[in-house]
Amino acid sequence: MNRKFYNSKQYSNNINMKAKLGLLILGVGMAFTLSCTKYPAETDRLLEDLAVITQYDTKVDFNTYKTYSITSYIMKVTDKDTIPITDQTAVAVLAEIDKNMQARGFVKSASAVKPDLGIEVFYFENTTVYTYYYDYWGYYPYGGYYYPYYPVYYASYTTGLASIQLMDLKNVDPVKQLIYCRWNAGIRGLLTGTHTTSDITARVDQAFIQTPQLQTTP
Repeated sequence: MNRKFYNSKQYSNNINMKAKLGLLILGVGMAFTLSCTKYPAETDRLLEDLAVITQYDTKVDFNTYKTYSITSYIMKVTDKDTIPITDQTAVAVLAEIDKNMQARGFVKSASAVKPDLGIEVFYFENTTVYTYYYDYWGYYPYGGYYYPYYPVYYASYTTGLASIQLMDLKNVDPVKQLIYCRWNAGIRGLLTGTHTTSDITARVDQAFIQTPQLQTTP
């Protein structure tokens, strides 16, 4: 398996890994976290940059796949519920994936035809709540002395992860009942409200740029 990492400021070194089997997505657990850790320090706020991570099965020849299908929605997963989203941003992201797949030579299957590859898109949202306090010395009116008071404050920040999963529908393991993920792209960032739709679709393009191996001959 080959993994590449990118953020909007700089590239990191590529990390190469080999797997005996194709990349299998086992699931992502979402947690609502309560801690005493404050908002991430500026040096640790890599997630603000909409970092892009891609990985693919190095033993797979993508030229053996010709067709694909893609879901009509993005599945949003939070600590509270799981719902499909079809808003403007979701439509734009799915259209960008479509465009990139077709630019790589893949043909979108008709709904009645079984495709070689299936594309699913998930959006995971995680909220971290942290606590902090300030030392405060108050005046006790009857005893004439001061005493410490520690008021506790609560705040939170939310991170998001969009996961694009390319599932192998052509080589399903009937014995183990497994469907392997041959390529996965993750786009993660702090949900600051400043990222535009064009910012997100640009990261979708970046995910494909990081994986030139993902292409086929029409």
